[in-house]
Amino acid sequence: MKKLIFLLTLMMSLFSGFLSAQDIDSIRLTHILKGLKLDKTKIREELCVEKKMPNAEDSYIVVIPVVLSQEEEDYVFTVQNYILITDSNGIIKNKYLDPTELNSDAVNLRSFTIDTGLYNISTNIRAFGVKTDFVGSSKPNPYASGTISMYYPEGKTLKKVLDQFELDSTSGEWDTRCNGEFENTHSYIIMDSSNTNNFTDLKIKTISVTTINEEIKGECEGKETSKTTYKILKFKNGYYH
Repeated sequence: MKKLIFLLTLMMSLFSGFLSAQDIDSIRLTHILKGLKLDKTKIREELCVEKKMPNAEDSYIVVIPVVLSQEEEDYVFTVQNYILITDSNGIIKNKYLDPTELNSDAVNLRSFTIDTGLYNISTNIRAFGVKTDFVGSSKPNPYASGTISMYYPEGKTLKKVLDQFELDSTSGEWDTRCNGEFENTHSYIIMDSSNTNNFTDLKIKTISVTTINEEIKGECEGKETSKTTYKILKFKNGYYH
């Protein structure tokens, strides 16, 4: 039973978001929205995040989800993200409207998180990631997914090089007591030693764990199997594939 509780707790911790660490400053948000000519009613303010750029002075990466559609149920909506770099006053330095539309419905769009890891993808080019977390609403069929898109500054805009690549996923089917099966995968992005078209290849290390739980003599017993796989994403036609 301990393994089952641990698995469910892990799933929720992976996809609960990091808003407390990346909440956007309200005054800066007001200035940003003025620069974008947007009203607060046109965005999902609770999903707005920012993070200071570690490799640039007086620069903040900001994600502003703009509402494209909204149903009566507050959790059913579609957004399109402005990815920005601003100064401490909210003056926009770089602006990019990501064309990818993100939907929240039975699978809830839970949060965005800015990842400023050492993604040195080319000479003098350091990218950053924006992670998107989704969580399903079904208890007997738990589901969660985490994806990452990557960008780097180019002129007064941003260049997108990776689109919604799935890093994490958890799914399963169980009787809500013990018996059931769960699949959990987590991928790591590693800067490879090789490159394609002058951009560093991305080595993806994926660890997949299958857990089967069964009630035996009143106790919930679990059995885990895991495997590790690798693949390479190469930069072609402007994107990593």
